[in-house]
Amino acid sequence: MTLGSSISFLGVDGSGKSTIARALHEELAAAGRKVCVLSRRDYLREQAQGHVADANRALYDAGLRALYSFARTDEGQALGELLPGPPGDLRDSALERKLNAACISANDPQAITAAALSEIAGSLVYYTSVVRPELDRGTVVIEETHPLKMVTKLCLIAAQIASDERHGRAAVTARRSATMVLAPDPFRDVPVLVRCDPQRAYDRLIAARGGLGALEHHGLAGRGTGREAYLDLMVQVQEAFEDVAQSWRCVVIDSDDEDQDRSVKRAVETILADPRTAYLA
Repeated sequence: MTLGSSISFLGVDGSGKSTIARALHEELAAAGRKVCVLSRRDYLREQAQGHVADANRALYDAGLRALYSFARTDEGQALGELLPGPPGDLRDSALERKLNAACISANDPQAITAAALSEIAGSLVYYTSVVRPELDRGTVVIEETHPLKMVTKLCLIAAQIASDERHGRAAVTARRSATMVLAPDPFRDVPVLVRCDPQRAYDRLIAARGGLGALEHHGLAGRGTGREAYLDLMVQVQEAFEDVAQSWRCVVIDSDDEDQDRSVKRAVETILADPRTAYLA
């Protein structure tokens, strides 16, 4: 049996990862390839049942609780008070909107680092239980966002607000560990780095959604939620991704072109021209 390949994307929020992933899926499906787009977030929202689903859900919930339980709003409320106790559903859209809209004034760097570690653990379990079985069936799995993106953002935010040097080092160490623990399998995984000027990515997000998401700025640390906070965080995120691009052997794509259709078409061609994916074209 032909083993499948996993193609996952790194890039700042708004860089065009999801658009390129969908276009790649359409191209491969049209060519008759067995291909699917998988997302840990979507998997959890589907309310899968069984002990494997329970393990995935528990690790996701642990990360979310660590991230919000020690955050305090401008009014002094602990956001953890909004979270339902187990077995309450933390993926409820109304709860998500409340958390995203909360004006956070302070958070704990160790709790944010703990959320990053939960994200690493959850991603490993998700890969083992959901992605790898599809690869073993010969499926080409496309992941719109590599889990390193979330871990990187969390660790950068934690390091920024750490007043104790030890806590800052813990966040830096967690991020470095993630680049090893979550590193792609050189025989089955093809990581793609989507380069994009953060200002252009910001403009795309605002044009598409009218606003930023909860983890697209320094809001979780109580350090700003607007354009400047977005740009500051995303510049750091992009630098972190550049650091791993060579060791991970990423396919590198430039998505700064104002003509998005042309940019996406070129991106798909670049991915399928890589020696690791050329057999799919």
